[in-house]
Amino acid sequence: MTVARRLTTLTSLTACAAAVLLAAPVAADPPVRPAVTRDAPATPTAGPGDLLAAYQTVVETLEALGIQPFLYPTVAANCSGDGLGLVPAVAGAVPGPWPTNTLPIPGLDLTAVKSGQTLFTFLPYGLEPDTAATKTSGMQVAWLNISTGRGGMASMGTIADIVRAMVPPEVPAELRPLAENVIRDFLRTAIPVGGVRAVPVDTGKGTVLAAVFGTTDNAGRSCFFFPTVGITEVA
Repeated sequence: MTVARRLTTLTSLTACAAAVLLAAPVAADPPVRPAVTRDAPATPTAGPGDLLAAYQTVVETLEALGIQPFLYPTVAANCSGDGLGLVPAVAGAVPGPWPTNTLPIPGLDLTAVKSGQTLFTFLPYGLEPDTAATKTSGMQVAWLNISTGRGGMASMGTIADIVRAMVPPEVPAELRPLAENVIRDFLRTAIPVGGVRAVPVDTGKGTVLAAVFGTTDNAGRSCFFFPTVGITEVA
């Protein structure tokens, strides 16, 4: 699905952002995409072309990891810089087992997402890196397995939260730091953006419908992101 087609599916909740994105002039050459790094400061102002390039960058980051982006992006207004202060974000999901290329440790299963689980992710673009003072509990995922009728809600956490939860309890205490470092390094390398949130959920196998929404902090500023929806097949 092309970026233009994705943008036309924006709901009324993100209509304002869609208008800004779709107003971007068509360039003869693709826009230069800024590098995505944990230490990159938030963009002071973002024009339509900047937002479109940011959206493309985050989608490509997810797809390179095998994570399926949700059906449409979301934005937060008054989240950075001056003017509208729009910050785009993309949610995604990947069924387990995932990933399959972590450092093997004999006798231990270090896959971050197990079979029958779904990892829901949220990637904003242009946020300051999380600090000890950052409020990190504001993003939520509401999900429904329409094949089984099971559903629920879960709070999305930081990479550090996810790593602690993903290391199996049977891992010996002397090996836990190594196991946590393996997963942490993989995730931070794979998703190197500030404000990233994720949570593994025991959705069970089937067709899973999910919505991600909520708030994140950006250097002390609260940013509310409208719901974005995705469908994932968990085999």
